[in-house]
Amino acid sequence: MKIPTFIINLKIRSDRFEHIKQEFEGRSEFEINIVEAYPHKFGNIGLWNTIKHIIKDLTDPEHEFVLICEDDHLFTAEYSLQTISDAITEAQDKNADVLLGGLSWFEDAIQVSNTLFSVKKFSGTQFTIIFRKFFKKILDAEFELQDTADAKLTSLSDSIYFTSSFISVQKEFGYSDATNMNDGTHRVQSLFIRSIVKAKTANNIRSYFLNSFNVDAISNSIYDNDDWNIPAYIVNLPEREDRKAHILNQFSGRHEFDVHLVEGVKHETGAYGHWQSIRKVIELAIENDDDVIVFCEDDHEFTPQYSQSAFFKNIFTAHILGCEYLSGGSGRFDLAVPVSENLFWTDHCLSTQFVIIFKKFFRKILDAPYDENIVGDIKLSELAVNKMLLVPFISTQKEIGLSDVTSLHNDQSHVVQEMFNAASFRADYMQLVYAAHKQQAI
Repeated sequence: MKIPTFIINLKIRSDRFEHIKQEFEGRSEFEINIVEAYPHKFGNIGLWNTIKHIIKDLTDPEHEFVLICEDDHLFTAEYSLQTISDAITEAQDKNADVLLGGLSWFEDAIQVSNTLFSVKKFSGTQFTIIFRKFFKKILDAEFELQDTADAKLTSLSDSIYFTSSFISVQKEFGYSDATNMNDGTHRVQSLFIRSIVKAKTANNIRSYFLNSFNVDAISNSIYDNDDWNIPAYIVNLPEREDRKAHILNQFSGRHEFDVHLVEGVKHETGAYGHWQSIRKVIELAIENDDDVIVFCEDDHEFTPQYSQSAFFKNIFTAHILGCEYLSGGSGRFDLAVPVSENLFWTDHCLSTQFVIIFKKFFRKILDAPYDENIVGDIKLSELAVNKMLLVPFISTQKEIGLSDVTSLHNDQSHVVQEMFNAASFRADYMQLVYAAHKQQAI
């Protein structure tokens, strides 16, 4: 296998030239071409023009793909001819536009096999394989001063993948010809380390659930029962009659919930009072011998995606999978790993307006130390190892007057709704990618 490889280098960067020449020494699988970078006072434009030059002027019509490599690329110990061959073959099978060997940052990535992740947003183009079917889109694209090569690629394609084991990172030279903020720092190295850990965490979570459970069989074995109901503890401050009227209206006619209105704990530090309210609800749940509860704030609002049958099915599935708490919708999340079509393991959930808390998590919440600096959603995320997010979201936060917990929500109009909209869009996109690749695997 010969991989047509175009290495971008500025003539003045002899240190980078010597480095990259050494990286590829003895690797006969690469057909090396050194390409002088297009100089430009804005490095991002110079890089993009060089990529276009390679695709337009230097590729052979017989090339099904090309590797465009920057001169700070560094092979990792994970690299092997077999690794890259398998990744290219699978990427071609999946009709990929781009295959990346390693990223400095990524968001909304779904692992679609042991070999590959599908990714929506990323940074890092030091080792980029571009497939022929994508050439024209690149050549036709407009590139503005504020654009970057990685962001432009993501805007042009929904079919970008990266290798689950990073085979490439960037070497620190103390300066960057494309990204000024990296000059004089070790930022790049730390970013790659973070991304490697993030990808390995996602891989480990996916492997755990695949190897430990038959999630489809579990989900399919759970039957509908209209007689099921779940305790819903709704926290409200007595003076907030507007919120009380709203939340009672939300649960009106929903007989699957056994509603308990709980007076919230008021404190000059809203977040501290919020945590005390969570503890108060957990103590009530233990007193009532509940196995699972809904903790609900008075600004919760059901989305159109809520359905009773799917709700209970996902709760029972999450319970069997060892979930500690399940979020009905979050204003923000970071790493998310699909466990089933509707359940995503996540490392952090913002927002506690509607969370399902399982009995196994009760004592951990009550035993946790805290002070007046506590923030409830962050604390819950820290305490729970196995936390999940329901997708699509069945809950959002309605902006009703002033927030009793978060002053930011009072200072910026519509910030809550914008956060939920953005998080919901991300989650829905990831669900679509997960479902599509799962269908292909059948």
